Amino acid sequence: MRGLMIFLMMLGPGAALADEISGDWCGPDGRSLTILGPTVVTPGGTEVPGRYSRHRYEFETPAGEPGAGDTVVILQLSEEEVDVAFGSAAPVRWTRCRDVTS
Repeated sequence: MRGLMIFLMMLGPGAALADEISGDWCGPDGRSLTILGPTVVTPGGTEVPGRYSRHRYEFETPAGEPGAGDTVVILQLSEEEVDVAFGSAAPVRWTRCRDVTS
């Protein structure tokens, strides 16, 4: 058991806590997307199917949205962070969206 704990600590902060990629994700530029199992609601508001696994999601940007036809790849880094790559652009760090209360 001690060996497992040491291994998990070596993975880095949050690596052992990543549960699943489903949920609401917010980008630093104000865009957001929602992963609902095998479906995603894109930053443009379109619901499309994708290829889903526990810590990875991939979908094609739908027609009518910027980058239409590009593949978007989302890799979960921890419970609170993912890297999102739109087409050939470099991945950008996104975080879980927080509920805003007034």
